[in-house]
Amino acid sequence: MTVRLVGMAFFLAGAAVGCHSNESTKASKPQAARVKVDTVAVEERQMPIVLPLTGTLQANLRSELTANATGRVVKTFVERGQKIAQGATLVQLDVRSASIGLQEANASVAQAKTQLESANAECARYDALLSRGAITRQEYDKQSAACKEQKAALAVTQAKVASASLNVGDGTIRAPFAGVIAERSVSVGDYVQPSSKVATLVISDPLRLLLTVPEPRIALVKEGQSVSFSASAIPGKTFTGTVKYRSGEVRATTRDLVVEAVVPNAGGELLPGMFVNVNLVVGEGPALVIPKATVFDTGNDKSVFIVKDGRLGLRIVKLGTDLGTIVEVQAGVAKGDPVVLQPEAKMADGQLVGP
Repeated sequence: MTVRLVGMAFFLAGAAVGCHSNESTKASKPQAARVKVDTVAVEERQMPIVLPLTGTLQANLRSELTANATGRVVKTFVERGQKIAQGATLVQLDVRSASIGLQEANASVAQAKTQLESANAECARYDALLSRGAITRQEYDKQSAACKEQKAALAVTQAKVASASLNVGDGTIRAPFAGVIAERSVSVGDYVQPSSKVATLVISDPLRLLLTVPEPRIALVKEGQSVSFSASAIPGKTFTGTVKYRSGEVRATTRDLVVEAVVPNAGGELLPGMFVNVNLVVGEGPALVIPKATVFDTGNDKSVFIVKDGRLGLRIVKLGTDLGTIVEVQAGVAKGDPVVLQPEAKMADGQLVGP
C-alpha cells in the first residue's frame, strides 16, 4: 500500500510539471502582428466595352528615295534619325560629266539658233523671189523644207539641254517632303544608278496604327471609334488614336479585316514598326472597378488583398480596361468586397487586421 501511494504521488507531480510546461510554452509563443489598413469597396460602374487586339505602328508616309541619276557619291548630308525639311539636300553625286554634257548641249543650241536665223532669212528672200516669178515653186518648196528642218534641229538641241540640265539637277538628291531619315543607304565613294536606293524618309507624326480585326468582330468596328494602346518599349504609358480607315475586303487567308487608326505623335516617343497591344472601344456596359492603387504584382499575376473575417485575404485578379486611376476587374473579387489601398510588401495572406 505504501509503494502504490508513493507511485501515485510521483505521477501527480509529473503531470503538474507537464501542465505547467505546456502553459509556459503557449505563453511564450509570439502572436502574429496585426496590420492597420485602409480599404475601399469594389464598385460597379458603366465602363467601356473593349475589343483586345494587337497592332503595328506604321509611318504615315514612307518613301525609299532612289538616285534617279548615275554617278559616284561625293558627299552625304544626313544621318539616321535626323529630322529634315522639305527640299533639304540628302546626297550629292559627282555631276562633272553631266555638266560637260550640258555645256555641249548649250553650244549646240547656240549653233542651231544661228543656222535657223540664216535659214529664215533665206526663206524670206525666196518668198520675194516667188512673188516676182523669179523662181519656180519647186525651188521655193525645197528652201521652205530646209527652214523647217532647221527649226526642228533647234528643238532637238533644246531638248538635249533640258535632259542635260535634268541630269545635273538629279545629281543633288533632295527630300520630297519634311520628315525623319529612317535609313541612309549610301556612303561617299559609292557608285549609284537611277534605281539605287540612297535613303528612306518617313513622316512619323501622325502615325498609322495597323489593326487586324477577326471576321466575327467586324461589325463592332466603325470609323471614329477610339483606341487605346500600350507599347512594351514604353512601359507604364497609354496612348490613344482614332479609327480612320477600313479595308474594302476581308482577307481570304486569315479571315480578318485590316483597319487603320490615326495616332498623334508630336512628342516622337512612338516609332514606326513598334508592336502594340490595343484596346478598341466598341460600346459601354456595367463592370466592376477598383483603384489601381490596390493592385500589386505576384510573379506573373496581378493581385489584391481583401479583408474578410478580420484577416487579409490574397486574391489573384484578372484586369480589364485601364482608365488611369481605376481599372476594370473581370475576375477575383466581388461587388462590395473591401480591398486594401496601398498594400505593403510586409503584408501576408491570413494576417490579422487591427488598429
